Amino acid sequence: MPRISLPLRLAAAIVATALTIAGCSRVGIAYNTGDFLVTAYAKDYLDLEQAQLQRWEPLLEAELARHRAEELPYLAAYFDEALSASEAGFDATNMGCLTEGFRDLYKRQARFAVTLAAPLLAELTPAQIERLEQRFRKEAAEDRAEVAGRSSTREKEKRARRYVESIEDWTGPLSAEQQAIVAEVTGRMPDTQASLVEYRTGKRERLMALIRAKASEPEIARFLTDWLVEFDDLPADLEQGGRVLGERIGELFVSLGKTFDASQRDRLNKRLRNLRDDFMKLQKQPKMAQLTC
Repeated sequence: MPRISLPLRLAAAIVATALTIAGCSRVGIAYNTGDFLVTAYAKDYLDLEQAQLQRWEPLLEAELARHRAEELPYLAAYFDEALSASEAGFDATNMGCLTEGFRDLYKRQARFAVTLAAPLLAELTPAQIERLEQRFRKEAAEDRAEVAGRSSTREKEKRARRYVESIEDWTGPLSAEQQAIVAEVTGRMPDTQASLVEYRTGKRERLMALIRAKASEPEIARFLTDWLVEFDDLPADLEQGGRVLGERIGELFVSLGKTFDASQRDRLNKRLRNLRDDFMKLQKQPKMAQLTC
């Protein structure tokens, strides 16, 4: 599976953890210890010195406060929309809305990550730059080796298993018929792994060139925003692949949703309801944002 970029990992240390666990206390713990999680990750990945972390921590604290006030309403609203779609029955209309809403959520979290990452990258020491570049080279070599050793049939089987495991986390066990639906739909998802590896490797090389040239924090932030938020120079095959992937995921939910039994639907709806409520409770002044769809 392709690696996500460094800035997005900073956001993922908070948000992805919350999105993959159920129960208010567990989501609250994950979110409320976000400063520790992000600091630990940034320190480890970039080999930061204590003085660098101390200069960065006020920004982290401010951004986490902003995230709680401005981003949690969008997360709560998204899970409320997903719950409504599940209760009504997934169809092309509500899945199109959810897919569009997910893209918007991604961009919002990506901007949050860029804000946190840019100042750290702008003040890396020569030794830290060298270690980061070595890390990127090592990861690129591993990714290319993984792509070279891939079997189309085996990859489709692995992809289907990943989707089944992810869905079962939300619904409980899937029947043989339901697993067959997952395998059929995921088998028609685009395989853009090789292109993605080369695109990410090229962007990382350009990022390192900026850092070595002592680019300013705003310059690095603009580069990261163009890359990770706006997708300004995304290759045509990756852009098309992303659209098709969204269509297939929508198709999967519509097809699979029709087969859910009462227990599966109840478990899914409870999970969605809990996440919506959790993100409301984490806000000091609970509210849900207005989604565009």
